[in-house]
Amino acid sequence: MKRKLTYNDFDREFWERELENFVPRKIYDIHTHLWTENGQEHLPPADTILRTEINFFGLRRWSAQLFPGRECRFLVMGTPIPGMDTAKHNRWLAKEIAADRASAAAMVVTPATTQEELSSGFEKDNFCAVKPYRIFAADPKYARIVDFLPEPLLEVINKHKKAVILHLSMPDGADSPQNIEDLRYLTGKYPNVKWVLAHCARAFNSIFLEKAIHILKHLPNIYYDTSAVNDLYTHYLLLKHEAPERIMFGSDNVAAGCDRGKYITYAGAWQFYPGAERLEHCDARATLVVYEQLVQQKRAADMLGLSSNAIDKLFRKNAELFINSLKGKNSNE
Repeated sequence: MKRKLTYNDFDREFWERELENFVPRKIYDIHTHLWTENGQEHLPPADTILRTEINFFGLRRWSAQLFPGRECRFLVMGTPIPGMDTAKHNRWLAKEIAADRASAAAMVVTPATTQEELSSGFEKDNFCAVKPYRIFAADPKYARIVDFLPEPLLEVINKHKKAVILHLSMPDGADSPQNIEDLRYLTGKYPNVKWVLAHCARAFNSIFLEKAIHILKHLPNIYYDTSAVNDLYTHYLLLKHEAPERIMFGSDNVAAGCDRGKYITYAGAWQFYPGAERLEHCDARATLVVYEQLVQQKRAADMLGLSSNAIDKLFRKNAELFINSLKGKNSNE
């Protein structure tokens, strides 16, 4: 059974009560995904669990429902799934994003992607970033960065001055000595590559960022998207210790951001919790992960006394400047 997106009256009530007066009127969502199974030949084997099917038109329509009255632009990524035909998927993605010149796209790459394929993606299909993923490594749980993003590909990315949307591997994410060692090495060797550490450097649990932030903040060309992180202290740590221009809003739609529930943390772990069916002492209904994320961002902004201008940069301006730099445009274009 295919997963369907759902939005209900409770979600709208939650938005109006908690988020309507916080989220700016213009949004640049730096972390979204597209996927299709409609007559395409890039499908993985039949027994693979697939993602939600959505094209760029569907993403815009869904975002208009999620963020009512907001003008949205996107960095859309392909959806990395084992066994997929990445070349065909990327060609479909390039055609989809062509509908909106203000938005941008990141192509899926694997260790099997050639330098020629990557160069063509930048030069002919106008991709401005790449989306590697740890599932393409031989050992996804303990993969080093170059295990799923080999250095020959980084040479091409560096040459073209593009970005990497990076979901860190290792059980402790950014707190892993191996990941810190790799980021130090790679940011130094490839100075033209911009690194977007997805999910607040994969700090779904703030324990993985509490020490790492004081190393990451000194590394060049490091950025973050806030997608799907429901931990208040993670958002607080980023906003308090990082350069504000390096943090950008992402939703992880229509993947994790559209699940109904919340990512919860305990000890050194985190996991998705769908909510209870019923509770005697309170309303047990769950809303969407992206709304839970936005509430934590609102609370962190309140704790730090962020101005409306700073919040606008977080949700729009930082991403616009970032994307324009990847497209070779200046800030006035």
